[in-house]
Amino acid sequence: MGYVVLCMQWALQMRAKPFSSGLCLRSLGILILNGVAFLRDSTKPSSGYKSATLYRSLARTGSHDIMTDRQTGNGPAFGHLRLADYVVVIYCVLRILVWELPLFLVTFFLARTESSTSFVSALQYFLVRKTSQLLNPAGVRWLTRPGSEHVDPVLTSRRYRPYHGNIYHTIGRTGFVGSWVMQSSLQSPKPPASSDLTIFYLHGGGYISSQPAHYLLFLLRLGEAILEQGISVSIFALDYSLAPEHVFPTQLKETAAAYEYLINEEHVSPEKILIAGDSAGGHLALSFLVDLANERSSSGNALPKPSGLALLSPWLSLHNELPSFKANAQKDVLSAPFLRRVARQFLGHDVAAQDNPLRSRLNSPYLEFLTPEPAIEWDTVLPSWVWVSAGTDEMFFDNVKTWVGMLEDRLSQERVTLAVGPKKVHVWQWLETIMDEGMKKDFLGRDVGDGKGFEATAAAGRVIARQVREHGLPDPR
Repeated sequence: MGYVVLCMQWALQMRAKPFSSGLCLRSLGILILNGVAFLRDSTKPSSGYKSATLYRSLARTGSHDIMTDRQTGNGPAFGHLRLADYVVVIYCVLRILVWELPLFLVTFFLARTESSTSFVSALQYFLVRKTSQLLNPAGVRWLTRPGSEHVDPVLTSRRYRPYHGNIYHTIGRTGFVGSWVMQSSLQSPKPPASSDLTIFYLHGGGYISSQPAHYLLFLLRLGEAILEQGISVSIFALDYSLAPEHVFPTQLKETAAAYEYLINEEHVSPEKILIAGDSAGGHLALSFLVDLANERSSSGNALPKPSGLALLSPWLSLHNELPSFKANAQKDVLSAPFLRRVARQFLGHDVAAQDNPLRSRLNSPYLEFLTPEPAIEWDTVLPSWVWVSAGTDEMFFDNVKTWVGMLEDRLSQERVTLAVGPKKVHVWQWLETIMDEGMKKDFLGRDVGDGKGFEATAAAGRVIARQVREHGLPDPR
């Protein structure tokens, strides 16, 4: 998975062992050697993005879907580094080992209390926070690795091997690329139009990284939890273009094209569509809904809005000014420098610079959802129900609380629901599916229908299913 995963594996190995300076030094020595070896191996030419195992499994089923690792239309392949990028990665590794990690260890063990986050979790969050802060977009993509490396273990696992021909089909149309994670069910796929619910998912990653493949396990677990509630579900994830190669509003245009595809080509009723997104994906979802409402008011012939909206730790403001940004700076996986940098990269300008031509537009209702200018008519923009989650230990917590409180004042409280995760960090539901290797191994070793594993993600699925039922399932077509 990358150097960060090596660090996480080291932390997991230490979980059951008493802490000692000798153990720490030996473990750090192993960590350094692993990091050097990983950097050395990463310079070897790639044999291709699709692993041989997955190619063979697809060949046996006669599938013609080719899973691509698309990063951008004009950028390098996802997860591949140039020489200059390797210099940045090496600098990041050395800085973390020599300075940041020792400082974290001292601070953690001196300042911890009985209610503090566990050492393993705190170390994982620290590593994600620091690497994303120090690395450039190419380095972040390198750490997350190409999407095929996330898909292969899922499709070849005991849990999903019997259905691998029904899972994760990538399609491309004029204006966008995306993937059908599942269609109606895992066992007997049907056209999405026949599903009770179609989730249109927009992934996070600060607009600079991630692909639908990185969310495959999360989305499958989410879908399984909804299926367990007796609701057939299809999930389509957009593979939008990434910054800095492609700046806003490219991603907004691709979202609109994909939504039109769902309605006009797949014939999915808007009453059955739930738009969902995490972090930057939540930001993109709101931007799209604002755009959809503006189109509807200006031309009168825009597409109808979807039935529901689910946001996990959404990025609601580029200003990053509320108290939780400082209070949770050492708890969350995000960092203020990272947020400032990715905002500059996806807008194509320095958002803090006085001569920024976009400075007067930073409060645009397409970009800013706490203090937009002009104000957003949320009753017109939002679907009939909205579900939002946020963790008390994440930097966005106050932003989310403020936004939901504003909506509750303007809309009926039954229309908006906030789920708060005590001592949870940014998008903790997704993080558990990529960080907890033990839970992942156990989950993939079970059969579909076994409801155990990734409880935070499953809980989100059950909430979505309940919201769909409460607001009424549309008549099947």
